[in-house]
Amino acid sequence: MELQKKIQLDSKFLLDILENISTSVVVLNEDGSYLFVNSSALDLLGLSIKFPEVSTLKPTIGHMSIDFHIKSVNEDNHSKMLRDFKFKNFEGHEKIVDCNISQASFENKNVTLVEFTETGRLYTISLEQNLIEQERATREMIKGLSHEIKNPLGGILGAAQILEKSLDPSYAKFTNIIKKETGRLVNLLNDMALPVTSVNKSFINIHEVTEHVIDLFQFDLKNKNIVFEKDYDPSIPDIETNKEQLIQALINLVRNSVQALNYEGNVTLKTRAEPSYTIGSSKYSLVAKIEVIDNGPGIPDDKLKEIFYPMVSTKTEGMGLGLTIAQSIIMQNSGLIECTSKKRETIFTIVLPVKSDVNE
Repeated sequence: MELQKKIQLDSKFLLDILENISTSVVVLNEDGSYLFVNSSALDLLGLSIKFPEVSTLKPTIGHMSIDFHIKSVNEDNHSKMLRDFKFKNFEGHEKIVDCNISQASFENKNVTLVEFTETGRLYTISLEQNLIEQERATREMIKGLSHEIKNPLGGILGAAQILEKSLDPSYAKFTNIIKKETGRLVNLLNDMALPVTSVNKSFINIHEVTEHVIDLFQFDLKNKNIVFEKDYDPSIPDIETNKEQLIQALINLVRNSVQALNYEGNVTLKTRAEPSYTIGSSKYSLVAKIEVIDNGPGIPDDKLKEIFYPMVSTKTEGMGLGLTIAQSIIMQNSGLIECTSKKRETIFTIVLPVKSDVNE
């Protein structure tokens, strides 16, 4: 009760509370203009210099506009709760929120109170937990497959060594690639059969990995109509991970993009650092992101939640294991792969901790 009296006597105290809560609060006049917007709402809605009216926010397909719901509340004189409401903010970023719209009175005038609580990241974390459970089953499957894969790899390595002796020395570069990649795959299979705590990690520059993967794909003549673009953040520090595993995961993602483009289009590798990020149940102070972006047809919504499951594929070729293996590899390194997709833009994002200190 003392706090309530203090709020009634000190409006600045109330303002301080509103400015420091995580809930986004917007108060609208009867004509739809802004009466009050707290800091959280400014960030959520993407408001800065210009203040477009809330009524102009664009909902995603399948959702009525926020303006429709505000008018409904004002006309029927009742509050309304919208669960998992999706819209694009004024910066063009898609948001998922729980939104409560109600009427209130301020200085003898009717105002509309709109409260937003972001649920998009919580929704993603829930999906991540499901992926982590799925990854355990995937690892058991990979252990069973590893023996069958290592036998033909030994034959490929032996053939490359014989070819190296009989070919002109100018072809040594290509036989070296075969030997190096075959050896890397054998080591990868051995590592994937180990417990997570046994994965051999070292500090690496992620851009050495991205450059290596791009080189591999550019050597393949099938990719001659693929334009590989780079958008790197050189400030990202070295990260502790298994280099061979990261290379394989990135190869799987880039191959997926190339196939989705039917070997003609643009693939961009983009790197960024992001502070304060949650992976599963663990929160990290800093993570590194490697994004593989293609301008292909996109992934259907009904497949998007399932693409990391074994035997699930949107393509006619392959067994649908590439993304599953990539996810398993990255999870072994305390990371995660996320995916967003729309027409002409599919983004696979590898998220890896930069620092080993973790707050559970």
